[in-house]
Amino acid sequence: MRIRRRAIVAGVGAAIGVGAGVLYAAERRLVKSWRADESAIARAGLALPATLTHRFVDVSDGGRIHVVESGDGPPIVLLHGVTLSAAIWPRQLRDLSGSHRVVALDLRAHGQSTVGDEELTFDRMGRDVLEVLDELAISGAVLVGHSMGGMIAETLLLNHPDAAGERLAGLVLVATSAGPLVPTRGVGTRAVSFLGGGARRALGYMERHGKGLLPPQDDAAAWVSRASFGANPDPAGIELARSIIGAMSPSAMGEILDPLLSFDVHREISSIDIATRVVVGSRDLLTPPRMARFVARKIPGAQLTVLEGSGHMVMLERPDELNAILDEISLTTV
Repeated sequence: MRIRRRAIVAGVGAAIGVGAGVLYAAERRLVKSWRADESAIARAGLALPATLTHRFVDVSDGGRIHVVESGDGPPIVLLHGVTLSAAIWPRQLRDLSGSHRVVALDLRAHGQSTVGDEELTFDRMGRDVLEVLDELAISGAVLVGHSMGGMIAETLLLNHPDAAGERLAGLVLVATSAGPLVPTRGVGTRAVSFLGGGARRALGYMERHGKGLLPPQDDAAAWVSRASFGANPDPAGIELARSIIGAMSPSAMGEILDPLLSFDVHREISSIDIATRVVVGSRDLLTPPRMARFVARKIPGAQLTVLEGSGHMVMLERPDELNAILDEISLTTV
């Protein structure tokens, strides 16, 4: 009996080992299918145009904001999401520049932009946007906010309506929310603060030991990037997002956790008074369609577009549809 039991246990163990090996091999093949190099990114039209104008704007607290722009005409201003940069908008900077002045910012602590003396808050980041608009003499612009960029746009319009009204004519909220990206309702302020503090310490440790936000060319990094996309994404888009996220400073990410976790304008958002379009992907896992429906319902006159099959990275996954929306609202608000 003992010999038989051992044989059964050995057989089960061998079967589990074979199954694990098959799953691992399948996972490796899947991750490999998402890989792309710089030439593939360029062939997919996802490299920033070489003709862009780059500049730095010094803002009032000593921070420096990196800005890229292209084209001439009614202005469109692009704000990216957390851990991203202006490099996430290649199709908008290229395809819309024939009829628009397209401007994209690296929000402070992202890309090539630096922080100043003030705390890293959405209000400070919104004032950065206003100061850039003033410096570049931009008025009548459509402000486009993706994910965290949408939260900053909402904060700007709520906290500084008069200044925003002088510079902005329209708003497009892409894959964003009126509340925190990580659900905190019912958790409690102390618990959220404790969790945020622990994450900041861990991220600071990573920075001090030379670690990036994502390990380069690691399977986990590929999965994190892939989770931002919907059905059948282009590997070049996944790799572009992975490379931008991986370049984010871990300690800067730690500093931005507080505004991300505490953001909540559910009650105030109905006072936004500007032509607004809300866009979301039907397969967005980070800011699902229910969040977009709430925003569109609360902002007076807002129109909602749900893009079937798209995930969170709408600007990469469905650039033509998004560009058509930006072009339409820009022309109707002139």
